[in-house]
Amino acid sequence: MNGYLFLPPRAKLQTLEDELAAIRRAGVPVERLPRVPFDFFDTGPCIAYRNQAQFHPLKYLAGLARAVTRQGGKIFSGTHVDRIQGGKDAHVSARGRTVEAQAIVVATNSPINDRVVMHTKMAPYMTYVIGARIPLGSVPKGLYWDMDDPYHYVRVHTVRPNGDGPRDVLIVGGEDHKSGQADDTERRHGRLERWARKRFPMIEGIEFRWAGQVMESMDGLAFIGRNPGLHDNVYIATGDTGMGMTHGTIAGILIGDLIAGIPNRWQSLYDPSRKPVRATGKFLKENVNVARQYLDWVAPGDEVSKDDILPGEGAVIRDGVKKIAVYCDPHGTLLRFSAVCPHLGCIVQWNPTERTFDCPCHGSRFDKRGEVINGPANKDLHTAKG
Repeated sequence: MNGYLFLPPRAKLQTLEDELAAIRRAGVPVERLPRVPFDFFDTGPCIAYRNQAQFHPLKYLAGLARAVTRQGGKIFSGTHVDRIQGGKDAHVSARGRTVEAQAIVVATNSPINDRVVMHTKMAPYMTYVIGARIPLGSVPKGLYWDMDDPYHYVRVHTVRPNGDGPRDVLIVGGEDHKSGQADDTERRHGRLERWARKRFPMIEGIEFRWAGQVMESMDGLAFIGRNPGLHDNVYIATGDTGMGMTHGTIAGILIGDLIAGIPNRWQSLYDPSRKPVRATGKFLKENVNVARQYLDWVAPGDEVSKDDILPGEGAVIRDGVKKIAVYCDPHGTLLRFSAVCPHLGCIVQWNPTERTFDCPCHGSRFDKRGEVINGPANKDLHTAKG
């Protein structure tokens, strides 16, 4: 299938021309077309990437898992790692057990073994997705995305529910924002639906809604390789920038070579220690943004009292000098936690769409019961008395 990049309404054509020139300098074979080949939506000029592939992520991972076990490897899940130690006696500790290793790869989306350095080089963003029911074959299979800010991306996936005949689902994503820094998350899916219906009139209904977090690096490339620090046998893969399928595959090849001592031409390109000079402006902007989040320590909490929190909802409220993260379970019982993120002390915010407490600094996320579900924090929110 093909991929198509197009401009949003009222954007300058020169933006697309600059992108086209950059792609050609990189040696990627692309073609400029007057529009995406739709008969229902005039995108205007676009860039076509021929012979692209679309993978089902779970099927892809299942295949990798089978390959690992076929080669004698073992896969363990559901084990929370407490400590990672590199060097001569490299080991990983979890629940009182220790696994020794010659090399350790930290592939936890956001590294849990690094307190500061890597987290100044990337920023966490929430992205929203809807799955719309459309007639089979009404939208050509392809990869479609625009140059809006935040941008929109579109895919078509064929499903066969409950043994019934096949039908298509239009997957539409976008409406990104810094994690923990939006007070309108409930409206993001609605805006995404309006954008999609305006351009894809064949939509029959919205069947799925979800959201996820991506780590945006300063220069758009992932950080894959040796973790900056004291030990050469600890490796990381992070900063996927919304391209986890691509960067995950690259990481498997690159880190495998590094561990085996095989030269790899990508090593310097993805080196986590690199200093992207051209991205200095973005680096400063994102880190100033992080610094501002610490003002939440002196800001008032949400404009609700604990008695106003309905079952299934949450909030961050002030209790004297403390900030408390509160969730009301379906039975009306209030669960109280310290709102201080155990990573570097930012104040978490309630995300009503995902029912999570999200850190606005570096993207740590905690479920409604205060349990950590996304690093860099590696501990749960502390239970608060009262």
